[in-house]
Amino acid sequence: MVATPFTIEKKDQSKSLVAMLCFVVAIGLAIAGFPISMAFFTGAMAMVLLRVLSIQEAYQSIEWKVVFLLAGIIPLGLAMQKTGTATFLAENVMSLIQGTHPIFLVITVAVLSTIFSLFMSNVGAIVVLAPLVIGMATIGGLDPRPLALMAAVCAANSFVLPTHQVNALLMSAGGYRNADYFKAGGGMTLIFLAVVVTVFYFFYL
Repeated sequence: MVATPFTIEKKDQSKSLVAMLCFVVAIGLAIAGFPISMAFFTGAMAMVLLRVLSIQEAYQSIEWKVVFLLAGIIPLGLAMQKTGTATFLAENVMSLIQGTHPIFLVITVAVLSTIFSLFMSNVGAIVVLAPLVIGMATIGGLDPRPLALMAAVCAANSFVLPTHQVNALLMSAGGYRNADYFKAGGGMTLIFLAVVVTVFYFFYL
């Protein structure tokens, strides 16, 4: 029993098989090596052309908040790369832990990768951090390959802010705020860092 009344949206199942076919084709294109964005855009266009959705319904389903959020993040990340801001911050942080115990270098790389992934793309974060990580590992007498790999893994540690595409897509639908992501993702971020640092320090270095 529910405390408040609610309405159930009626589903038109006449185009279910066509919609499923379009979805399978999009997945197939992505698996075949086509860019994911183009693969699923092709599937979406097929649904419009095959009248699964009208162009108005497709337009209304676009989350414009997410579009503008990602449109703002991309140039922000590019600006941090092009102006050297990201490199400047990473170099200064790295200089503070130079000559200390290797565990501090591992923790620093993990934290920097996590922070950078909140403001720029995963690829952009690794492009900035990889040369610095390799240089610091060489100075510290460590194998740079595990540290570079760890930086790539930690670039996916995006739970604190809705800046990652998946988090952003759920923001409007669930009515979430930035504080909600921080509450739910703060603990996840710390657990992620603890597990990754432990595994790489004890099994790869």
